Amino acid sequence: MDYAFLRREGIRQLERMTGKQWTDFNAHDPGITLLEQLCYALTDLGYRTDYELPDLLANGGGDPYESLHPPAEILTSRPVTPADLRRLALDVNGVKNAWVELLEEETLYHHPERDELSLSAEPSPSEPVMLKGLYHVLIEATDEAGDNGTQLRASVARRLHANRGLCEDFAEIEVLEPQLVQVDATMEIGPMDDAVQIRFEIIRKLADEISPPVPFSSLEKMLESGKSFDEIFDGPRLEHGFIPDEVLENATRRIAINTSDLIHAIMDVKGVRAVNQIQIVREDGSKVLSSFRVASRKVAKLDIKRSTITLMREGKVIPPRAEEPTAVLAPSSASSGGGNSLALPVGRDRNVGRYWSVRHHLPALYGVGELGLPASAPPERKAQARQLEAYLMFFDQLMANYLAQLAHVKELFSYDSPETRTYFTQSLSQSGLDFGAILPPQNESNVLSKSLEASGGTGADRDVERKNRFLNHLLARFAEEIDDPGTSSVEGLTQRKQAFLRRYPRLSGARGTSFNYFVPPGENNRAGLEERLRLKLGLVEENGESFFIIEHILLRPMEGDNQQTVPLLAAAASRDPYSLQLSFVFAERGRFKKDAESNEEAKRLVEQAVRMETPAHLTPYIRWMANAEFELFQAAYLGWLEELRAYSAERFNVGLEELGS
Repeated sequence: MDYAFLRREGIRQLERMTGKQWTDFNAHDPGITLLEQLCYALTDLGYRTDYELPDLLANGGGDPYESLHPPAEILTSRPVTPADLRRLALDVNGVKNAWVELLEEETLYHHPERDELSLSAEPSPSEPVMLKGLYHVLIEATDEAGDNGTQLRASVARRLHANRGLCEDFAEIEVLEPQLVQVDATMEIGPMDDAVQIRFEIIRKLADEISPPVPFSSLEKMLESGKSFDEIFDGPRLEHGFIPDEVLENATRRIAINTSDLIHAIMDVKGVRAVNQIQIVREDGSKVLSSFRVASRKVAKLDIKRSTITLMREGKVIPPRAEEPTAVLAPSSASSGGGNSLALPVGRDRNVGRYWSVRHHLPALYGVGELGLPASAPPERKAQARQLEAYLMFFDQLMANYLAQLAHVKELFSYDSPETRTYFTQSLSQSGLDFGAILPPQNESNVLSKSLEASGGTGADRDVERKNRFLNHLLARFAEEIDDPGTSSVEGLTQRKQAFLRRYPRLSGARGTSFNYFVPPGENNRAGLEERLRLKLGLVEENGESFFIIEHILLRPMEGDNQQTVPLLAAAASRDPYSLQLSFVFAERGRFKKDAESNEEAKRLVEQAVRMETPAHLTPYIRWMANAEFELFQAAYLGWLEELRAYSAERFNVGLEELGS
């Protein structure tokens, strides 16, 4: 875009290339005039290339972001940590607070001398086995949820199981019963303070201290806090806004209620000068002056109706007014957030591809502009003008094609566009300039189109190959790669890459997420890892190329297994065959048949991909089954899944009619 630099560099190259043949590089020289006009045209190309990206993508109209995943999709992920699962539970309507705890219970025993696993420590010697990957979810309901804990538990179960991690499961989801806490307190306020408002704020502070709410934040508030987009959208996508880490850390479950903490909460209220007396009253009427222990399976909640908040001013009690509220409810955490969508800049169609010939800018004396030459000009002069027009036409066509390429940048970097062309050209036809006079009729629309094709720039095969290089560039932006082990056509490879990029928010964010066993298995209910492998390996289901992922944790003992008189597992291969382990069962069909050509190489590539794609904290096992054996396994596995679905739906009170058949 630096005209002076381009002109200076052009003259330097002319001096180097022409030697003694061209000695006059002053401004009056026609060659320098041509150089200056071409440099000016190049600055225009640079100026248009530097348009804002939304403007470039909006060329020709349409949605400029149709091939770009929005921030709320591409920056978020499925749950990875217990804190992520907690956020998802908090996002369910009716949940005031939630806690996701790792289950640390010894549920199994390994008998090393007999290589057996059982639910009993006898006969000894035995070693306790603590399974990993199991969660215990505790829920505190809002006042709006009422006493319908069964329905709330089912809602949380549906949300969490739809986002369950690989080799993880929810052992229990429990809605805690409230334990009402009665507080009697007396405090001194100032002479000019509003007693009604102070009493209201004190009750609110006490309620929040005893049972902390978890407010959601809007995108605007998160941006005001100085957080980056990566930090804001880190974690699962929520419907009600965002929950900052510090808010989540402060909303702990109160195991004990200390009167000292209540005093600090009261003193934070503007207008309170001193707390004269405070005590907690148990249900039996006994009084606690220092610390009150909350029952293990309950959650503390301020008993507003029975609590007594006495305000004093200059030693005199201020009686409550009749119109003062008798109940103060903390705002529902699910309704205090806001939208989480980001307003994207509007793109303006700048007509990027429009090209204005260099000939328009040359002096009229040259006879190549709109005025042309007078009719009285001799034939030799007209021929010279035509020669100059033909000479300039190659510059014009190259720059016009550059702008045509720039105008199609949205298609070039699109994962949805059916367009396979990667070189774009355009006609030089412009009002006032007769290009037809210097072009053969059959090639008038584009002087370089045939020469480009002849030189290897275009053509169906070359277009698809170059389209794949564009898709490789897009994949590389996500540090992804899809190889072609010679199992599919170039067109098939292109379609796989496009499908991978199209589904990338899920394939990336859900790479450690399993399927939802509440819902029948199918194309829309697969583990993220399974989807990644199917696309990366190019498995053709029509040829029977299929596999299943078995999560060992789902095979753990369930309710009712304690009635067995035989060991749960005989000839156990390890002390803990359940935790953080999964098996991939592949069918020896299609290109994986035993008698298929390159069978072993195909299997090797599959096993390599499985080990590369499986999350590092999980141990994968790979099994190959012949066709008949795989058919039997498939029938048994799908039958077991149906039993697991029915068992789990009953356990969490989730009706099967809600989930589909």
